[in-house]
Amino acid sequence: MSVLSRRVHCSAVAAWLAAAPVGMASAALAQDARGPSRASSSQPVAPVSGDPGDQLDGSARQGLAGEASDGRFTADVGEPRGPAAANYGKPVLRKPGKKPPKKVAYPALRPLAPYPTSAEARLGLRRGQASDPSDPDYVAPSPTTAIVTPPQKKTRPKLEDNPFAPVGVDVGLLRVTPYAESDLGFSDNPNLASGRANRSSAFAREELGLSAQSDWSNHAFTGDLRLGYNDYFRAHEADAPDGDGKFLARIDVARDLKVNVDGKFVLTTQNSSSPNLNNGGQSTALSTRPIIAVFGGGLGVAKTFNRLELSLRGSAERDYWQDAHFADGSIQQLSRDSYNAYGLTGRASYELTPGVKPFVETTFDTRDRDSAVDGSGYRRDSDGVLARAGSTFELSRLLTGDVAAGYGERTYRDARLSQLRGALVDSSLVWTVTPLTKVTLRTATSLDETTIAGSPGSVSRVAGVEVAHALLRNLTLTATGSLQDSRYQAVNLNQTLYQTGLRVEYNLTRSIALKGSFTHQRMLSNQPGTDYTANIVMVGLRLQR
Repeated sequence: MSVLSRRVHCSAVAAWLAAAPVGMASAALAQDARGPSRASSSQPVAPVSGDPGDQLDGSARQGLAGEASDGRFTADVGEPRGPAAANYGKPVLRKPGKKPPKKVAYPALRPLAPYPTSAEARLGLRRGQASDPSDPDYVAPSPTTAIVTPPQKKTRPKLEDNPFAPVGVDVGLLRVTPYAESDLGFSDNPNLASGRANRSSAFAREELGLSAQSDWSNHAFTGDLRLGYNDYFRAHEADAPDGDGKFLARIDVARDLKVNVDGKFVLTTQNSSSPNLNNGGQSTALSTRPIIAVFGGGLGVAKTFNRLELSLRGSAERDYWQDAHFADGSIQQLSRDSYNAYGLTGRASYELTPGVKPFVETTFDTRDRDSAVDGSGYRRDSDGVLARAGSTFELSRLLTGDVAAGYGERTYRDARLSQLRGALVDSSLVWTVTPLTKVTLRTATSLDETTIAGSPGSVSRVAGVEVAHALLRNLTLTATGSLQDSRYQAVNLNQTLYQTGLRVEYNLTRSIALKGSFTHQRMLSNQPGTDYTANIVMVGLRLQR
C-alpha cells in the first residue's frame, strides 16, 4: 500500500471515530421516540464529557423524551419520576426542603515526632530544639524520620487509703483538722468503787480536739490536742476531765544537722481505788476526783554522719497533784507531792537498711518536790538513770514501729526508802495484715511515784492490742484489749487492771461520723476492798473537718 493510500485510510478511520458518538446518541434518541413501551424499558444515558449531545441548545434538549426542564430524566407521562442518573462530577440537585447531610468532624491528626534513635532526633537534642509539638519552638521533623506520636494515656485517679478521712483547713502554714464529739452513755460503776459503794448512772461526754500537720520543703511540725469531760447525771462526784496533747517541731539547720523542739500535756484524775489516797482508799468516799496534770517539753539536736546519727536532748517537766477532798470534809494534801523533773538523754542509732535502724539510749534525770518532806515524813527527792536498746522497723510498710528493752532505777534522798528499779519494755508496732485489717501492739513501762509510807514507788507495765477491720469503706469495727500491772516495792501491794472493748464507727460523710462503744473493766488487788468491775456503753456523733 502506498504512502498516499495509508494517509487516506487513517483519515477515514479518524473521521469514523469522531462521528461514532454522534451516531450512538442519535440512535438512542430515535429509540426513545418510538413509543411508550420501549421508552419505559430503556435506561437514561448521561452524556459523557465532550459528547456532542452536550452542545444541543435548549429547544433541541426539550424535545428529548424522558428529560424534564430541570435537567433530570423522567419516564413518560403518567409514570412516577425515577432516580437521576450519575452525573460524573456535575452538582447534585436535591429536592426542595431536604436538608444537606451533616458533616462528620474527624479529630485532627497528631503531630509527627522523630524516631528517638534517628539522627534528626539526636541532632535536635544537641541543638536544644523543643521536642514537644505544643512548644512554639518545635520544628516538625522530615517525613523520612518521623512517627506519629502515640495518644496520651488517661491517668487513673489514685485511690485513697481512707476516703472518709477529714480534709482539714489551712491555718497559716499548717493544715489543721479539728473535731467535736458528743456522746451519751451509761456506766454501772462511775466511781470505780468496790462492793456496794458503786452506783450506776447515765452520763454525757463532750470532747474537742485537733491535729496539725505541716507541708513544707524544709522543717516540719506535727501536733495533736484532745480535751474531754464526763458529766454523770446521778454521781457528780465522779465527774472528771481528761486530755492529752503533744507537738514536735523540726528545724533543718543543714542537711545533716537538725534541731528538735517538743512538748507534751497530760490530764487525768485519781479514782477512789487509788492506793495514793489515804493508803489505799481506807477513808470515806471522794467528793471530787483529784486531778493530776503533767506539762513538759524538750530541746534537742541531732547530727548525722552518713548512716550514724547522734542526738542529745534536754527536758523539763512539771507534775501537779491536786489535793483530795472527801465526802466527810477531810482533805489530803497531795499538792505537796507535786514535783519538777529535769533530764538529759543521749541516743545513737545506725541505719543497717532503709527499714531497720537499731539504737541505744541513756537518760539521766532528777526530781525535786515542792515540799522536802511528804505527808508521811519521807524525803522523796530522787535521781534516776535509764538505759535502753532497741530498733525501729519499716518492713515494706506492712510492719512499722519500734521495740526497745532496758533497765531503770531511782535513788531517793531518804535512806529509809529503797531503790526503785525494774526492767523496761517499750514497743509500738503497727502490722497491716490486709488493706482492710490493721493490728496495733503497744507496751510501756514506767517508774511511778507514790504516797504510801515506806514504799519508793511502783513499777507499772501496760500492754495493749487493737485490731481494726473495715467491714465497708465507711464502716470500721475495732476490738481492744489491755492489761496494766502495778507492783509497789517494799510493800505487799499489787494491782492488775484488765480492760476489753469493742468500738464501731460509721462515716456518713467526711465530716459526720456515728460512733458506738462498749468497755468492760475489772481491777484485782491483793489489798481488801479495792477490787471493782465496771461496764460502760456509749453512742455519739462526731463532727470533723
